Amino acid sequence: MDPDQNNPPVQDANQPVGTPAPVDQGTAPTDQAPPAAPASGYTDAPATQALTVDPPATFLGMPVNVLIVSAPLFLIAVLVYAWLTGRQPHTEQLTRLDKQRKRLDAREAAKPQSVDIFTRDKENFLSRILAEAGLEAQYDKMKSTWILAIAGTTVVLSILALMQAPALVILAVIIGPGLGSFGFFQYVKWQGSQRQQKLVAQLPQVLETMVSTLKAGSPVVECFKLLSETSPDPIRSEFRRALVSLQLGKPFREVLAEMGTRIRAADFRLLTQAIFISQDVGANLADVVATIAEAIRERFRLRDFLASLTAQGKMTALFIGALPYFITVMTYWIAPGYIMPFLNHPIARIVFIAMMIWEGIGAYILVKMTTFEV
Repeated sequence: MDPDQNNPPVQDANQPVGTPAPVDQGTAPTDQAPPAAPASGYTDAPATQALTVDPPATFLGMPVNVLIVSAPLFLIAVLVYAWLTGRQPHTEQLTRLDKQRKRLDAREAAKPQSVDIFTRDKENFLSRILAEAGLEAQYDKMKSTWILAIAGTTVVLSILALMQAPALVILAVIIGPGLGSFGFFQYVKWQGSQRQQKLVAQLPQVLETMVSTLKAGSPVVECFKLLSETSPDPIRSEFRRALVSLQLGKPFREVLAEMGTRIRAADFRLLTQAIFISQDVGANLADVVATIAEAIRERFRLRDFLASLTAQGKMTALFIGALPYFITVMTYWIAPGYIMPFLNHPIARIVFIAMMIWEGIGAYILVKMTTFEV
């Protein structure tokens, strides 16, 4: 047994109580065990490491995942808008007229075939909207413009995606053709609607001139000749084209049917049916046309009266629809720090886009509720 084990070191009287006794350097062991390594096995690693996360990819200041979610919502909104605005008025009347036209076509098809020296017009969707806009003579040019609009929109979106977020290139290639086609067709339909409004506004004056000519004893061809010389544009070009077709020997019914495809107005279809009936049963065409002209004028008066009554409701709908956007823009302009935390949050951006779409649908419904077809 070691004698030092039972004899502990003597505490010095001058050393404070609780202070460990000094170790004798002479008796200290020469080989000491190294300090134990950490359990993790990493000796040089710092105690705390900062976790770095790469920022998400952005496109025009918005995260890519937000755009991937919001792009289908925007496409759905565009399709809903196209479906709502593509519905034509007077659906039931047009359906009945279409059934009558099909019966007449079937009756004409049963007759012996004859040589047709006239070139048939194209009957696809592009030709129909170009005919409404008065641009059917520029079919090839407008078709090339359509293709250029599709390619240009796709290229522009792809370049923007490459500059901001390369992950969205595939999405730009998918959405680009649809947006280009939608913009082109909306532009052509807008031109067509402007032209149709002018034609409908000029129709009562044209009918009054036709009534005066018919009462003077002139045939319908002479009426067309007079209208092609004295009527204002754009209805003058329609009667001039019909007169040229009649002078070349085209049947009168086919000429009026072609005019009906270019003049999308229920009043003109009513006029063509009245002329057909008068030719079949031998009625007084001047009295029939005069009655139609008076009915059109009364309808215009009723339409203006209803427009004056519903003007306040339409303005209210537009004000309510534009108020949230106005408040948002003013808040961003006056106090941007108040609204920027909301706009910088990815979920808030999705909610904001959904609110904009929903607000636009609500405003459209309010406008349609105060719009009456006369």
